[in-house]
Amino acid sequence: MTSHIIPTLVTKRLILRGPRLSDLAAYKAFNNVSDVKVGNYRGGRPEPELSERLGQDIAHWTVKGFGMWIMCLKDQDVVLGGAGLCYPDNWPSHELTWWLMPDARGQGFATEASQAVIDWAYDIKGWPVVETHMRDENQPARRLAVRLGGKITRRDTFPDGVKRDVFALPRRRMDCKDNT
Repeated sequence: MTSHIIPTLVTKRLILRGPRLSDLAAYKAFNNVSDVKVGNYRGGRPEPELSERLGQDIAHWTVKGFGMWIMCLKDQDVVLGGAGLCYPDNWPSHELTWWLMPDARGQGFATEASQAVIDWAYDIKGWPVVETHMRDENQPARRLAVRLGGKITRRDTFPDGVKRDVFALPRRRMDCKDNT
């Protein structure tokens, strides 16, 4: 494994920074209020599992050169959520993913952060396509994918046995800087 510096992305209202071990409190807070089913889980994960998840999010950058960012308001290190790109080893493709604390929802933060991540994947990583996928019942995520200009390109069965639509997300330039 090689060391990888995690870039910081800055948008109109947000700073997307690399995850830190000190973000465990935010992972726990989200887990305690999450109404979103991720994989085969919905909230209530034990602390060791959340700590492992955070460690995996940090390590993903070193192993794959991309990963999750922690989303904060500019000039405040209060965690609103996370947004980034992941590619679990047993998954059929990479994906744009995000999570938001409930009180941060409905304000366009996920859209703003996701667009910055999409632009970064195209402009910095040179990816030919950025994809996302989610459970059929996750209507807020589906609406976000559509808001981002996503188009369903296929339906795959994932390693957890769940069939998901896979959305291709277009490049759309936004006011975003990579402050590496």
